[in-house]
Amino acid sequence: MDGLSCCSVKISNISCQDQEFVLSGFPGFENWNHVLSLPFTVMFFLMCFGNLTIMAIVIREASLHEPMYILICILAAADFVSGVTLLPSLLATLWYGTHIIPFNVCFIQMFFIYFPPVIASSLLVLMAYDRYVAVCNPLRYSSIMTNNFIFKGCVFIIIRSLCFIMPIPVIARMLTYCNKCTINNVFCDYFAVINNACTHTFMTDNYMTITLFLISPFDAFLIGLSYYMIISAAINLHSQEARGKVFSTCSSHLFVILIFYLSGTLYILVFIFENRFSSHIHAFFSILYIVIPSSLNPVIYGMKSKEIRLLVLKYLKRY
Repeated sequence: MDGLSCCSVKISNISCQDQEFVLSGFPGFENWNHVLSLPFTVMFFLMCFGNLTIMAIVIREASLHEPMYILICILAAADFVSGVTLLPSLLATLWYGTHIIPFNVCFIQMFFIYFPPVIASSLLVLMAYDRYVAVCNPLRYSSIMTNNFIFKGCVFIIIRSLCFIMPIPVIARMLTYCNKCTINNVFCDYFAVINNACTHTFMTDNYMTITLFLISPFDAFLIGLSYYMIISAAINLHSQEARGKVFSTCSSHLFVILIFYLSGTLYILVFIFENRFSSHIHAFFSILYIVIPSSLNPVIYGMKSKEIRLLVLKYLKRY
C-alpha cells in the first residue's frame, strides 16, 4: 500500500510539473473580479507611464546625470520590472476568472517579482546615504559620490539581492507537488505555491521569513540612522531657507521609504498571523506590497523633484 501511495504521489507530481499551476485569484471574491480589475488597470498604466517616463528623462537629460537621479532611474527600472511581471498576470486572472501558468514559468515569475523589491530596499539605503553626504558633508560630496562609487554600490546590491532571492524559486522548484496545483493568489507567491507541496522541511517553510527579517530591519536601520543625522544637521542650520531646502529635497525620499516599508510590514504581519486572516486577505496584501510602490514612486518623484517635474511638463507641452 505504501508503495502504491508513493507511486501515486510521483505520478501526480509528474503530471503537475508537466502541466501547469492554476492561479485562482481572490478566493471567495470571484463575483468582484471585474470591479477589482479597474483600480489595478489604472495602476498598471500609471506604473508603466510613470517609470518609463522617469527612466527616459534621466537617461536623455545630461543635467540629471548625477548620483541622486541615477539612483532614482535604477529604482524606476526595478519598480517597472516587478510591476510588469505581476500586473498582467493579475489582470488576466481578474478578467478571465482563473489564469493558467506553466510549471517552470511560475518559478521564473516568482524570482522576477521578489528580486526587484530587494534591490529597491538596498537602493533606498544608498539613496539615504547620498542625501546624508549631500547635507552633512557637502564639500566632499563630489569626491565621495562618484560614478565609480555608484557603480560599485549597484553591483554589490545586485549580488546581495541575488544571494538572498535566488534560493527562493530554487527551493520551491525542488519540492514534490501533489495533484492539487491551485495557487490561492493572482501570482506565484512563494507561500501560496509551497502550500501545494506534498513534502515540507524547516528550510522550505521558513527561508522566506528568515530572508525578510534579515533584509528589512537591517536596511530600515541604516535608512533611519541616515535620516536621523540629516534631520539633526538640518535643525542646527541657522538659515530658515537652508532648512526648508533640506527638508524639501529629502521629503520625496521619505515618502517613498514610508510607502515601501509600510506595505512590506503589512505583508509580513499578515503572513505571521496568517491563521487569523483568510486567503484573499493574504493575496491582497502580497499584491499591494509590489503594486503600490511600483505605481506611486514615479508620481512622488515627479511631483516632489523640481528638476524632474519641470522636464516632464516641458515634454508634455512639446507633444
